[in-house]
Amino acid sequence: MTSYLIDEILGVTKDPKSKPFLEKALRELGEPVVASEFGELKYQIQTRQIHSPAKYLTTLLKKQLNKIGGEKKKQDLPAPQGKIRTYFEDTQVMLFSSFRPVKEEGDVDQGKMAVPYGKEIIPWATFISASFFTLSTNKAKSDRVLAKFRTLDKEVSIIPLTRGRIKPGDVERGILTAEHAKVLAAIESIWVDQDCPRNKYHSGAVTCFCYVSIRELAKALDWKTFGGKGLNRLTSMVYDLKVMPYYLDLTGLNLKNISGYGFSLLDSVDLAEGKKRGQPETVLKVKFSTPLSVQLLDRHAVSRPKEIAHIHGELAFLIRLFIEPILIGLNGEEYNKTLTDLIKELSLPAAGWHGHKGKRKQIFEKAVKELNKQKTVDGRPMIVSIEKGLYDWMLTAKLGGEEKCLELQTAQIAIQKQ
Repeated sequence: MTSYLIDEILGVTKDPKSKPFLEKALRELGEPVVASEFGELKYQIQTRQIHSPAKYLTTLLKKQLNKIGGEKKKQDLPAPQGKIRTYFEDTQVMLFSSFRPVKEEGDVDQGKMAVPYGKEIIPWATFISASFFTLSTNKAKSDRVLAKFRTLDKEVSIIPLTRGRIKPGDVERGILTAEHAKVLAAIESIWVDQDCPRNKYHSGAVTCFCYVSIRELAKALDWKTFGGKGLNRLTSMVYDLKVMPYYLDLTGLNLKNISGYGFSLLDSVDLAEGKKRGQPETVLKVKFSTPLSVQLLDRHAVSRPKEIAHIHGELAFLIRLFIEPILIGLNGEEYNKTLTDLIKELSLPAAGWHGHKGKRKQIFEKAVKELNKQKTVDGRPMIVSIEKGLYDWMLTAKLGGEEKCLELQTAQIAIQKQ
């Protein structure tokens, strides 16, 4: 049995002889436990000297194996929701340190993830929240919002996020909308379909990339009809993901040698035009940015069904980005949020309807209709409604009954073949 984890661990420990033991640990403990202990190793390497990373990790894993008596039975496989929960970075230090650009120097290993994501899903990087996007009605070219970042140590940081500027005082370049977010989801779907190609450099830099036919992208977005104007607009939206940036103000975290970070979601977009079967054809080579590439390759992503790119309403899309990780974490319990508070959480652009209770209800009810047609990647339906609260209407949401997770089924089959 192999895994992306094996490659990542060996890249850190430089001990290929430990591969059989790592494979055994992965079979018996499961991916989440091994990934957690590997995260502990990386954290300890950053905070203090570890003379033998391989030995340190082996000790951690042996302790876990001893807890379960050295053998894991099939019925002890992780519950379905464990495979679709949000995989956060281990600590705030590791989260923001991993964003630092590394020069693409030295020999390059051109290949694909050892174990790519399942073809049925879109991996959505957990650090990209609804706060990263706005509605098309927002005419501002830049703004500043408060974004929440969570890590596995349960720490939550509220970071000032400037949207539309690469740094404070820079020219305004525009804010990405929920329409752009859907385009990003569709591009990631295509990346998965191509078995997750990536480049690794000797310097430690990593980059994910894929080749995107604009017609293929339109189909991934579930566009039923499209002509030249629509395809040109879609091409422009892909390029927007490269040129409309963000800036994180990290001064409040007191991180060593970094006080701010500016980035885009895509690093580069190259375009080639020609003809295919007599029709004009536009193909893009899309290269993901450092933060997005690192998060995807480290599997700090939540699995979402491909249908998420098919959501029509922008508000419905933003609500889903916001509430889905919360609902998964609640394990069937109900979530409630007043519409006034939800407007603030989503950083929605100022609008007259915000101040009218009846209008708020009317606007959100339209979004809720589409959300009630949505399911999580393991088939659980979203049950969302607008209910009357004490002072305001409230969004009430929970997940319905579970169905077997597609990724879990794949994992079980792989284990049974060992």
